[in-house]
Amino acid sequence: MPTPQLPATPVPFWNRLRPMTLYPLRGASGITLLILTVCSLAAFVPLVGRLVALLVWMAAYKYAFEILRATADGHQDPPESVLKIESGVVWRLLAMQFVYIVAIGLAALFGGPVVGVIAIAAIVFLQPGCIMSLAIDGSLLNALNPATAFGIVARVGWPYLAVFGLLFVIQASVATAGYWMARFVPLLLGGPLLTLVSFWGLFAAFHLMGYLVYQYHEELGYEPEAHRNRLPALYDRDGELLERAQELVRDGHNPAAIEHLRGEIRTRAVTPAVHDLYHRLLRSAGAPLAERSEHSRQYLNLLMIEKQEARALGVLREALDADPDFAPMQTEHGERLAERARMSGQSQTAADTLRALLRQSPKHPAAPRWALDAALLLVDRLGRDDEARALLEQAIVRCEDEPLREKLEAALKPLQPASA
Repeated sequence: MPTPQLPATPVPFWNRLRPMTLYPLRGASGITLLILTVCSLAAFVPLVGRLVALLVWMAAYKYAFEILRATADGHQDPPESVLKIESGVVWRLLAMQFVYIVAIGLAALFGGPVVGVIAIAAIVFLQPGCIMSLAIDGSLLNALNPATAFGIVARVGWPYLAVFGLLFVIQASVATAGYWMARFVPLLLGGPLLTLVSFWGLFAAFHLMGYLVYQYHEELGYEPEAHRNRLPALYDRDGELLERAQELVRDGHNPAAIEHLRGEIRTRAVTPAVHDLYHRLLRSAGAPLAERSEHSRQYLNLLMIEKQEARALGVLREALDADPDFAPMQTEHGERLAERARMSGQSQTAADTLRALLRQSPKHPAAPRWALDAALLLVDRLGRDDEARALLEQAIVRCEDEPLREKLEAALKPLQPASA
């Protein structure tokens, strides 16, 4: 059964406050809220309680991001699962919070209490925009860039202030509930109730931020999934952007074209054609490797979402040539591209991708399998036995899966020196 869609012409969020308040209690969201609350009871178990509590909150944030994405895409009902949002997004959110804490600490340390308070106010004000950016494109650097949040504020205008106020009301309501429960409700009952209210506040806040993206998707340049039949509007807008950038390039003003494209890419969603031109201009201008790699990850992520894997493979090969440690934003994209490269006879690209994944995530559960696949490619297709041997030896040490360990040892055996 197709998911009911929000109106094509969004109703202003200030006219939907009651449905937004009740959203976390509806359908899959309400079920998820109850399940997570029940699971949170395990926090009282000695030794493993804190770990379980952490996992429950990780799952809650992952589902909250799914709510934000689904609402921004124009879906009326809460999402049924958390399969679309990768766990890395939650880790990047935690990293973003850590960066904010460090920034506030440094501001207070070097500027005094007044500067510290100003830093807190600025970060709290910009945080909704940063979270929306992170949920939409998954880029931590993009989300941490103040220009991204300021761009959202500038494009949305005063409604951003209203949403900021509503988010404050939601959090204040949760804090107030916690205060009264701590005073009048026994811990064994008050703890789960407070967790339930906290999850309600989290889901309601992310639904509100998602609706802001949906309501102002044209201003933000974001095309909701439910509006794919109206994609020409986005392409028309980006056509004007490309025309202006290409005009600057023809006149020899490549740096100006880069800045023009950079400003749009950092503040709104754009089509792959815009990313492609920006990608080529960065490379021809000899931009810093970090900047090129970050954009390649963003561009590659978009291509994979758009199912343009052949094009993504070309971007991946260019990025690996520039930086052997380059790995896609999402691990599953790297695995898929490595397999596509192997099937299409691009053994070098497949091996390089798998080894980059290994360097980025050596403790990933799939790391031993990556090592085995890369080693087989190095031996069978590329004739680089020494490199394959090193990969297999390292993987055997880390592998905890006995059947896979046997495969690693079997692959290593013919590569051992005769004297071994």
